[in-house]
Formats: sequence, structure tokens, C-alpha cells
Amino acid sequence: MPKAPLLMMLLSTLLAACGFAPATKTPMPYLQAQVERQSDTLLVMLPGRKEGMESFPNHGFFATGSELGIDMLAADAHFGYYRERTFVQRLHEDIILPARQQGYQHIWLLGLSMGGFDAVLYCNEHSEMIDGLVLLAAYPGESELVQEIQAAGGLSQWPNTGQAGKDFERDVWQWLKMATGARASGPHIIVAYGEDDRFATANGLLAQRLPPTQVFTRPGGHQWDVWQALWQDLVNAGLPIASSPTATAQPLAAASHPNRTANAHTHTHQEKQR
Repeated sequence: MPKAPLLMMLLSTLLAACGFAPATKTPMPYLQAQVERQSDTLLVMLPGRKEGMESFPNHGFFATGSELGIDMLAADAHFGYYRERTFVQRLHEDIILPARQQGYQHIWLLGLSMGGFDAVLYCNEHSEMIDGLVLLAAYPGESELVQEIQAAGGLSQWPNTGQAGKDFERDVWQWLKMATGARASGPHIIVAYGEDDRFATANGLLAQRLPPTQVFTRPGGHQWDVWQALWQDLVNAGLPIASSPTATAQPLAAASHPNRTANAHTHTHQEKQR
């Protein structure tokens, strides 16, 4: 093999082993599903660790979700923001607050895998900004923490007095305990996962705290065909809950954001990164 391709292969392997992630940007970019705003309800999609914002339209999530009559966007909330501990700030300041300022009355988050964990991480600090969560095969944090919760008899009995996991992972599960169950308050939570998913046990612990109408499962593992089928199931059930159309509303994207629509690339907005 020529030296140059071999060196590139070795470099790629090294970067992957070191947890390499793309560089973060301010403001956080996103893809819109629509050119103009159509509803007062917005669904923000958060990708998994190895996915990008393009993964959602590329796998039909925008097309399927269009049946709901809500506005959708996919945030470029990649692993770099998580690694730098800036995810919550960037999502809040660059996407959620501007959406509220533009007049969106209802905002849902859909988090896929690591994006599901990130969605709860955001709600732990800003739950008042979010009306609903769709946790799709959500990453649960370290397996030792899941085992601790399971050993306690489930989330209802978990006292959160152990040492497993990182502090912010325990905070995520503590928030989920507070936000579910008989006296729950806060965002409407939907859990969806494959029955053979590597995170199925953890997702099942959360599902135990929810009514059956808020839990969706399918045969299969941690893969796109299962997630696509689950997303179709949610849409068929009318979830996320749509609100009234807003025919006269303005688009979410402002000239200060480096964003574009998934089906109209002429709507690209550029800004020199700060």
C-alpha cells in the first residue's frame, strides 16, 4: 500500500481512538425542514454521537414528520459540544431562545442515542422551555449507573446515594425520576427503542415510569431501520403533539445563523464564526 493512504488510515484510526469530534461553532448550525414557518409547534432533533444533523433528513425523518403539520429542524449538536461541555449553552442560546422569540409556543426535543441523553441534560437546566421529549434509543450514561438503578428495584426506588457514574449522569437520572411517575410535572416524555437495543434495559427502566401510550418498542437493535419504524409509529400516533398552524408567522432562521433548509439550499444563511 502507498505510504500516503496508509498514513491517512493510521491517522483516522488514532483520531477515532482519541474520541475525535468535529470543531464546534457559535452559533450552533441547524437544518430546517421547511422554508417558511408553518406552525406554532417546533420539533428540534438532536443526533447521536456518530451522526450529523444531515442524518435525519437523509433517513426520511423530515419527510415522515411532515404528516404532523409541525415545524422541524435538526441541530448540529455533535459530540464536540458534549466534550467541551457547551451543548446546553449553545442549544439554549442559539436555537431554543431564538425559537421562543420568533413566537413558537410549543417546543419538543427528539434525541437519538447520545442526543437523547443530551436532551435530558438540557431539560435538567431548562425544562420550562420544553413541552415534550422524544427519547429515541437514548444513551443512558455509564452501565454501572444503570446497574445501580436496576439493583435498587427501578427508578422509583433508586435513592441516588451511590457512586456509580459521573455526577452529571446521576443528575440526568434524578431529573427523569422527578419528571415521571404519578406526580410528574414538566415536559411530556415519550420513550422509543428497539427490544434488542444495547440500551434497552436502561430505556426499559424509564418506560416503567410512563403510561403505555408513551412507550414505543420494535424488534431490533441500535440501528436506523428500527429508528425509522419507531418514528413512523410515533407519527401515526400523532406524536409529537401538533398545535395550531401559523400561516402569517416568520421563518425561524435569521440572517445571523449559518443554517439552511434541507429541501431548499438557496435558503442558506452565513455568518463569520466568532
